Order: sequence, then C-alpha cells, then structure tokens
Amino acid sequence: MSSPVLAAAQASGAQSGPWGDWELATGFGYPAAEYRAAHQATAVHDTSYLGRIKATGPDVLDLLNRLSTNRVDPLPPGSGAATVLTNEKGRILDLVYVFNLGPYILLLTSPGREEAVAQWLDRFTFIEDIATEPITSSTALITLAGPKSPETLAMVAPGLPATPEPLQVVHATLDGAQLSIIRLDLAGIPCFHIMASVEHAESVWNAAAACGAVPVGEDVWQVLRVEAGVPAYGKELGEAFNPLETGLIGGIDFAKGCYIGQEVIARLDTYDKVQRALVRLSLDDAVPAQEGAKLLSEGKEVGVLTSLARVPATGALLGLGYARRAAAVPGHRLTLAGSNVPSVEVLDLPLLLGEEQS
Repeated sequence: MSSPVLAAAQASGAQSGPWGDWELATGFGYPAAEYRAAHQATAVHDTSYLGRIKATGPDVLDLLNRLSTNRVDPLPPGSGAATVLTNEKGRILDLVYVFNLGPYILLLTSPGREEAVAQWLDRFTFIEDIATEPITSSTALITLAGPKSPETLAMVAPGLPATPEPLQVVHATLDGAQLSIIRLDLAGIPCFHIMASVEHAESVWNAAAACGAVPVGEDVWQVLRVEAGVPAYGKELGEAFNPLETGLIGGIDFAKGCYIGQEVIARLDTYDKVQRALVRLSLDDAVPAQEGAKLLSEGKEVGVLTSLARVPATGALLGLGYARRAAAVPGHRLTLAGSNVPSVEVLDLPLLLGEEQS
C-alpha cells in the first residue's frame, strides 16, 4: 500500500522503499539534518502506516475496559489512554492508544495490527452494542515532532482552539478539511499526529513543509524510536512478551477489575516473577552486530538484541534488547554471541508510558 502523501514527499526529494506492507518515504538525502530537526526544531513525518480503527456504539469503552490492562472507562471526549491487549497467558497482542474523538472512539494500533485488534474485540462481543471499522486506508496520519512543533502546528492549523496536552486530541480545519490532532509524545519529544482524510493528506503535508517543518523519512524515524526506547511490534512487542518486562507498567491499572490475562500479570507483579526487562543499549563498532544476536554475560546467555539503529548526527550505534534482570543494570557490559569482547553497554530502562507520555 502506498502512503497517501508519498507523491508529495517525493516532490520534496524523498527516496522511497517498502516498509512492512507500505511503500514509504525512507529518507530525504540528509539524515543528519532530519535527525536534528526532531531534536532542535520541527520534523514532519508520515505515520500513516499506524493502524486506525473507528469504534462506535455505547459499549465500546466498557468492552475495552474489560479486555485490556488500563482503565479506559470513562474516557472523556478529547482524552486518550494507553492500554495493552493481552491473551489468556498475559502475553501482548498489541499496545493500543484509545482516544475519545466525541462521535467515535479511535484506536491507534501497531502497523498492520488493526485487523487482529478488531478481530479480538469481535471475539468477545456478545450482547454489546459496538461496531468497528478499519480507517487506515481512508485516512492519513502526518506527525509534527520536535521542540518547536507546537508553534508549527499553530501555523498549519491557525484555527486550533488549543495546543493539546499529552494524550489529548483536539479538532481543527485546514482549507475546509477536518483534522483531528492527537498529542502522543516520543519520550520527551513533543509529537502531534494530524489525522485527515486521504483526499486532504497532501495539503497537510505541504502546509507543514511550507511552515518550515523538515521532512523526515522512516530510516531516521526508526533511529528516534530506538533512541527513545519505544518498542515496535514484531521486535519488542508480541506474544513472546508480557507488558511488565516490556516496560508498559504505565499502561496497566492494577486497581481496575478483571481483564483477559489479568491473573497472570498480577501474579508476576505480586510475586516479583518478571525475569527480564527491555533495555536500551550502546554498542561498540569494533564488533559486528545484527538484530537477533544473543547477549551474553560472563559467558552465559542473558538476552537478545531486538533493534539496531545508527544515530546519523554522531555515528553512535544504539539498540534495544531484552536482558535478564540481573544483567539489565545501567553500565553493565554484555558480549555479543561469537565474540569475546564486552562490546554492549546497558544504558537504562526505556521511558515509555510514564510522565512524559501520559
């Protein structure tokens, strides 16, 4: 599937390529400038690959509350929450952001996971009044990111009633197009996701570029993700993991009622049985590394490298991975399987769903 803003991005000099099921802008030829824009100014990035589900009916929030880890009932209009859908074994089906847009509830899923999420909701819908409609292909999602993004957003949508706070949504218009603007930060980097119909996608992209936002491709965006310690489905999220070891504790309400997988997660927490943790990693260039490599400590396997990214501005090699809790200590040195040199340093536990995102 081609992004609805791919043509506009290519007109801005984008190189394109496949990413999952999508054809996206992978870069614009100046990765260091793209990276700096996100940290120092305003970047504009095409996040249309994120799954989007429109859920309607009076029982939507109640059903989600009974199926997922966080309290989402009630969720006032204009507000959102992060929650995790887990299976009966407490393993992750997906991290889902739930936003009350007023006329309907918007579910933001991982790329390609909207169908699985909709099917999971349908599986547990019996007498509830709820309907779901995937809107990924009929809408676009364009993200403004960076410390100056609030000012850029005000120029792109001059009628904006207010700048949304984290996990809030507001509505605005651009040349008659209806926009929903969702605030979902990237571990300290302000991010505003602008949802529009596919017919108006290019207008939003061009308006952002005209207001000085620097286009950022998927290659640099993945560097920002790894740097921030944000897990991705198929790498750090999935049914091989539970929310506690993935660092999603901010998306779990231990005081709410039962949900699918609740007994397992509560037992892991109560009896301190979480065996491993998601960590950020710094890697030396001296030893070749690749995703999926085993991590060793004192010759024993203690984890795995799940994501790898090179910071274009500095050349630093960063990664995400899972390590047993005894090894998941900042400053601890690990060895890649096949090497005798401790070339991997644990930086810290990722910031996710904490104060900066909730």
